[in-house]
Amino acid sequence: MQHFTIRLAFALSVYFLTATANAAIENDWQAGKQAFATGDIESALVFFETARDAGLEGPAVHYNIGVSQFKLGRYRDARQTFEFIARRFPQMRGLAEHNLGLIARRTGREADAREHFLNAHEFSPDDRTIRVLASRNLREIEPERRTASRWSSVVGLHGGYDDNIVLRDETGLPAGTTTESPMTDAFVSFSGPWNGRSGLRVEGSAYLVRYFDADDFDQSQVAGGVFYDWRPGDWRVQVGLHGSALTLGGDGYDRKIGGRLRVTRYLAGNSSIDLRVMHDEISEADSLYAGIQGDRQQVDARYNWYRDGHRLQLRYINETNNRLDPAVSPTRNGFALLYGFQPELGLGYEAGVSFRNSEYDELATPREEDLLTLRAGLSYGFRDNWLLMLDYQTSDNDSTDGAFSYDRSRLVLGAMKSF
Repeated sequence: MQHFTIRLAFALSVYFLTATANAAIENDWQAGKQAFATGDIESALVFFETARDAGLEGPAVHYNIGVSQFKLGRYRDARQTFEFIARRFPQMRGLAEHNLGLIARRTGREADAREHFLNAHEFSPDDRTIRVLASRNLREIEPERRTASRWSSVVGLHGGYDDNIVLRDETGLPAGTTTESPMTDAFVSFSGPWNGRSGLRVEGSAYLVRYFDADDFDQSQVAGGVFYDWRPGDWRVQVGLHGSALTLGGDGYDRKIGGRLRVTRYLAGNSSIDLRVMHDEISEADSLYAGIQGDRQQVDARYNWYRDGHRLQLRYINETNNRLDPAVSPTRNGFALLYGFQPELGLGYEAGVSFRNSEYDELATPREEDLLTLRAGLSYGFRDNWLLMLDYQTSDNDSTDGAFSYDRSRLVLGAMKSF
């Protein structure tokens, strides 16, 4: 009986000690959640770590610790916590990989972030939320940063109204004629690996526009290129050759062949700097346009920022031309600011402003032009990468020769799908 009493007293003491410990753990856990909810992240982390060290099990306490560490800027500790979650709790692998991607983005390791988001997508086959978030973050890192083994393509169709057709910048035609017309255009582009060889890629595109009231200005263009794509860490370097052919009113207009160098640096804070240098040799496809023959150089510098569907772009462009006809041989400097928001699904918007100065110094009477363009648009994202768009653009060109001053407006409604 004495031995039974001793055993009973020991069992009761163990029970009460365990109950007391469990109560303390529960108190720490609840105190941590309350502190987190009120924004006292430092206290929340202390309570969560205390509960963990006292024996609280399961992924929730580790997840809350990792989130608290992230919010406090303790990225190294947060990375270790989410790496532990990914190893210890396979059912949480997708969520842990997504958070590891966020940490990598915040610390400027874009290449690592991309791999984590791909893993998050792969290890979350039944969690649509994680898959959508991972896909969005992959696009925000840089829409053009795709795996070297993947083909991508875009197709689109638009319809609308253009009140100044001939002043289309891509053609290089001299200003001075205004023609209004309803219009429609269609385009397709693609990019992918060449024969499976890492780094060597091909790209191509086709575009056509038709004007119902002015078929003399119908245009079509095909373009393509091959380039080497090198991605060391958070850098991307492309170098290659490209060419294109353009028709105007059903007749050949120009032929271009040239080279391109592009250098991109991915930065911390979901941003990148992109520099492109291009040189084109241009020849006429018909003797009627002999004056466009010559060469063109362009320097295009961009700063891009992405976060949660939002995008900001600052851009500077310098262009020099050396053509037979000085009327299509300007020196140009331009600036642009573009801001937009496009969620995975639902309503988005875009607005931008650009300014371009053109100097025609080789003319018998030199002239200078300032082109100001405003743009606004709405878009709606559907499932399976479909996008519906409404876009309005208005321009005002102010020239020292009044004959070349003009206004232009363009309104289009269209749809686009990416693969």
